Amino acid sequence: MRSLVPWSSPDDLARALTAAPDALSAYEVLSFTHRKEYVAWVESAKRSATRSRRIEKTVEMLEEGRKAP
Repeated sequence: MRSLVPWSSPDDLARALTAAPDALSAYEVLSFTHRKEYVAWVESAKRSATRSRRIEKTVEMLEEGRKAP
C-alpha cells in the first residue's frame, strides 16, 4: 500500500481510511495542505476517546466531500 502522506501519518487514521474506500479516495485527491489539516486535527486530541471520535468524523467528512475539518 502506498503511503497516504509523504510524512508520517497516524496508523489508526490510515487503518480507518483503508477500511472506507470512498473516504480514502477523497483523501488521496486532497492537496497536501488539506491532508495535513486532517492529520493535525486528529493528532491534536489529548484523550484517546477524542482521537477516536475525530478519526470517525474524518471518515464521515471525507465521504461527504469536505476538504478540511
